[in-house]
Amino acid sequence: MLLVLGVIREKFARIMNFPAVVKLLWKREYHDSRIIIEQQGDLRYFSVTGRIQRNVVRGAIVLGFSAIAGIVFLAIASLILMLGNARLERSHNEIYRALVGSASDLPNSEGREINQEDMFELADSIRERDHEIRDLVAKSSVSLVEENSSLKARLAGSSLSAKAIGVIQAQAPIGGFDSPRTSIGYSQSSGLLLDEAKKNRALKDVLNALPAVMPMKDFSISSSFGMRTHPLGGPSKFHMGVDLVPGGGDEIRPAKAGKVVVAHEYQNYGNTVIIRHDRGIETLYAHLAVINVHEGQDVDIDTVIGLAGNTGSSTGKHLHFEIAVGGYPVDPLKVIEAAYHVQKSTK
Repeated sequence: MLLVLGVIREKFARIMNFPAVVKLLWKREYHDSRIIIEQQGDLRYFSVTGRIQRNVVRGAIVLGFSAIAGIVFLAIASLILMLGNARLERSHNEIYRALVGSASDLPNSEGREINQEDMFELADSIRERDHEIRDLVAKSSVSLVEENSSLKARLAGSSLSAKAIGVIQAQAPIGGFDSPRTSIGYSQSSGLLLDEAKKNRALKDVLNALPAVMPMKDFSISSSFGMRTHPLGGPSKFHMGVDLVPGGGDEIRPAKAGKVVVAHEYQNYGNTVIIRHDRGIETLYAHLAVINVHEGQDVDIDTVIGLAGNTGSSTGKHLHFEIAVGGYPVDPLKVIEAAYHVQKSTK
């Protein structure tokens, strides 16, 4: 044991003394030397100058240190590559397990390391799923295109102008029956599926915001939306709503849930209720015999807001019903018909 410790101590001392030896060899003064060689009785003389000796020794020192530095560099690079490969392998295992854990139909690798066969099997599963997703996206795109064509036709038949649609898309309760006209722009999207999905949401958003039920269950129409001859005489005038004559009960209910903003006698409309809905939409109910609601009251489609009557400028018992979007009058019959079919299919 002591012998071994002595050898180790000796080796360590030599290692520690190595820099001093190198320094000594580097700075040593070399003198010219003569080498004498005897060959078959003849003497040959070779002279080695001190300069050559110094260059040879220093070159050997530089070469030796270069070799050591190269070995150290290669060892460090090899260690870094080994660590990198180990991290990459761990990452592959984690990714594989995460993918396997996210789908029950993929092979389970719990408790073991993955191999090349596992990775190929996983790649095949991902490829098959990618094809399924592509097919689903293609079918969904075709379905959305068809549905959007139907929704566009519904919206086109609702008589809503581009400005009225813009008010609804602005998602702000602006406007009123006497509000100024404003213009709202539109946005575009890229990619067939994303574009069609965005169009679908926008179309349904507009149609779902509209009133979808008539304020009376049983009625006949005595005057439609548009130009007409005034029933009390005078020149032709634009009729901004529809006149509904009750066929059974006189109860009037809102065409859509909202808040009452007017509940009193109003201009030539007699007893009038105006209800403000979301997205700048308002509905007007005029010529009521009685008003059963008050301003500020929240109402829904089951609330009886009043009874059909003959107040104001009227020639008989009826309900004058208007819909305005941001102050733009629209045809109530067309709006409700378009909205009813869409809202009914989404319930």
